[in-house]
Amino acid sequence: MKKIIEWFKSSASDFVLFLIFLVLLNFVGSNAYVRADLTKQKSYSLSKASKTIVKNLDEPVSIRVFFDKNLPAQYSAITQYVEDLLEEYKRAANKNFSVSFMDLSKQENQDLAANYGLRQVQIQEVNNNEIGVKQTYMGLAISYGDSVELIDPITSSDGFEYTLTSTISKMINTAASLETLRGDDKIKLYVIMSSSIKSLRISGVDTLEDSIDKICREINKQKMDKLEYTVIHPAVDEVAGYTERYGVQPINYRNANGEYETGCIGVVVEYGEKFVTLPIQIQDIFFNNYAVVGVDTAEEDINSAIQSLISKPTQFGYIVGHGELDLLTDEGAKGFNTALSELYELKTIDLNEEDIPASMKSIVINGPKQDMTEEELYKIDQFIMRGGNVLFLMEPCQEVQENNMFYGTMTTYTANNVNIERLLNKYGVSITKEYVMDEQSCQTYHNTYGILDLYWAPLLQKEQMNEKHAITSNLANVVMLQTAPLEVTENRNVKETVLVESSDKAWTEQPDGLMLNPLVITPPEDASKLSKKKLMVLLEGEFESAFDQAPVSSDKEDEGQGDYTISSHLSRSKQPGKIIVAGSSQITTTQVFAEDASSGVALLLINAIDYLNGNEDLCKMRTKGVSINVLNTESKPKVTFFQLFNEYGLAIIVLLAGLIVWRMRVKRKARINRFYNPDDDRFIENDKKDNDKKSEAEA
Repeated sequence: MKKIIEWFKSSASDFVLFLIFLVLLNFVGSNAYVRADLTKQKSYSLSKASKTIVKNLDEPVSIRVFFDKNLPAQYSAITQYVEDLLEEYKRAANKNFSVSFMDLSKQENQDLAANYGLRQVQIQEVNNNEIGVKQTYMGLAISYGDSVELIDPITSSDGFEYTLTSTISKMINTAASLETLRGDDKIKLYVIMSSSIKSLRISGVDTLEDSIDKICREINKQKMDKLEYTVIHPAVDEVAGYTERYGVQPINYRNANGEYETGCIGVVVEYGEKFVTLPIQIQDIFFNNYAVVGVDTAEEDINSAIQSLISKPTQFGYIVGHGELDLLTDEGAKGFNTALSELYELKTIDLNEEDIPASMKSIVINGPKQDMTEEELYKIDQFIMRGGNVLFLMEPCQEVQENNMFYGTMTTYTANNVNIERLLNKYGVSITKEYVMDEQSCQTYHNTYGILDLYWAPLLQKEQMNEKHAITSNLANVVMLQTAPLEVTENRNVKETVLVESSDKAWTEQPDGLMLNPLVITPPEDASKLSKKKLMVLLEGEFESAFDQAPVSSDKEDEGQGDYTISSHLSRSKQPGKIIVAGSSQITTTQVFAEDASSGVALLLINAIDYLNGNEDLCKMRTKGVSINVLNTESKPKVTFFQLFNEYGLAIIVLLAGLIVWRMRVKRKARINRFYNPDDDRFIENDKKDNDKKSEAEA
């Protein structure tokens, strides 16, 4: 035993111990999972919401991934990201979560992808110096129970985690809602079409009913046979009722007798008192050649409609009755409404006729242009005192149409003074009746004048966003259209957070006589007039009421009607609330707010709604990978230098490093040769030459 101990202590055992160490290290490494996400946005780490969903799965969720392994570099990076993130899901999930990566080199897997309904993506690739086109799959299919949802195509890593997590969440909620439906409680699917339309020989009309019937049967396989299909052929005198109720498409045409009559066509999904009209219509597709469009996406649209009808999304109020932007028109906030409808249900509230429901967490006030009554203001104030949250999107100026004898009708602006600002002033925010202009703005091109700056549409980047807050973290390219500057009064009970501000080259313009024309607006020559402006702020904490007591007509003690409550006067907040104020309501219009929520300002506002409703994790998840790191320099020579350095600099550095290493190896080799072979004639001759050079130099 002593010999063994002595052997371990001696240097003779070092090699054996080293081998044992390597074996143990390899064993630990194969069973331990250690990784570090060094990306600033934590793009390769799951958010808390994603981990919670997959960790608490009660039923199996199966994901089949269909990605070609032989993709060009720009797409292979997406493939790798999807694989890495799905591995994170697997590690965070319980036993009910599984992922399969399908080998698309096998024909049966290609057939499976086609059966799921995945669409092939056409991509360009270079082979043997020739540019070719390749058809491939880049998507995945999610199975939960009998239902299947697709994420297809996946051509970008932006927002992938948010899309996947929200899809799984919707599938779980939809399945749970379907199970609660009684046996005779069905979701209705209507094809509403006047019989005489079939005689018009419009492409797709004859097959519409059979196509929807086939889709209905396929969906019923996934939805527990809860979808009931009905074809309705309305009489001529019933057409107006269907178009008014469901918004189906009216069509004027001549019937077989040569008389004009009105028919209608449309597909509607209805449950209870709610319905969704699908975008299936007759359109002129080519020089008076009419056809039914929208049938190719009908299955996806019907599934989405079912989810929206039977799920129970969080409600938030949308105050109306004072000139606020309309949720249903293109000129209003239609895009805002559409983008939010996937997660929330906007309930319009006319405070002159009803109270804010006690169960509602948040409301939106979007561009009021008329004064409210004292009772209406009091309802908003007391909602905040009870811990309610409000998003104020204010309109600093109103448009005025003026007739000019030289230029015709001109649009000018005047201050929009509304009494709801009295509440904001009390809570600590004041709005200046001016428009913020910013040299860092959107641009347009004019054939005569070239590139023109739209100073009233500041284009804000990461530097103008509060990167430490969930609402604005990772955001960029946010257009704050026609916005006013905000001023905040300090309050020790309220925490102020500036979410968005202008660049340091911003100034303000008074509305009187202002024309938003890039040819007449110029930055001030005095640089001292340029400064940063606060454009969106968040207030959190306990607020003081703007009322000393309730207005006389509203001073009712302890009344309640069902879900609605009118409480006694509260002079201070009973629990902390949140108020977000922005100096523009134009940011909810289709000018800058994309219905698909792809624009920067759309992400900003949806994040704001999420934050007010306590869904902070969704904010961080949605904006992963959205912003781009750019150079913070305005010098064109510097920009050119960095561009050339990124293109050629690294290659040159590697080349120089290689040359240096090569020369060092040559010298090292020469030293070794000289040491072991000092009598080599080459070394003697070189030494002689070196001595001759030294002698000449000394002479």
